Amino acid sequence: MREPKSITDLLTYRLLRLSNTLGLYNNRRYRAELNVTLPEWRVLSIIALLETTSAQEISRSISTDKAWVGLTVQKLEKRGFVRRVSDKEDRRRTLVSLTRQGKDVHDVILANAKRRQRRLLAALGDDAETVFAAIERLQTEADRMLEELDES
Repeated sequence: MREPKSITDLLTYRLLRLSNTLGLYNNRRYRAELNVTLPEWRVLSIIALLETTSAQEISRSISTDKAWVGLTVQKLEKRGFVRRVSDKEDRRRTLVSLTRQGKDVHDVILANAKRRQRRLLAALGDDAETVFAAIERLQTEADRMLEELDES
């Protein structure tokens, strides 16, 4: 393995650049087609996955700030994409779910995301499964690194 000569040779830089490039593509496309920002899409996708959830669970799922998620949920609610209700078991907690309109927007974006996924995987050819396995190992190690910080 070669020693990095600059920041652009670091794995974290390259992964971030790839993620940011794809995020920029998504943001432009979803904003133009559906007037939905990438952060809004990310929140919508987790709500769709979990069906009924809280801002705290969403923030945990996408590893981001709960306050930011709360603001995004408020924006989505104003636009009619989500509904919020008090948790019957814990009145301090608010649960979020998709409205019909939110589900429709989610489904359109998910279809686009699946097409993008097929295109990206086609670029990898026979290496696609290897890349997924490598990303999984990297995530496991990154989680361990974070746990080590939490323990100290």
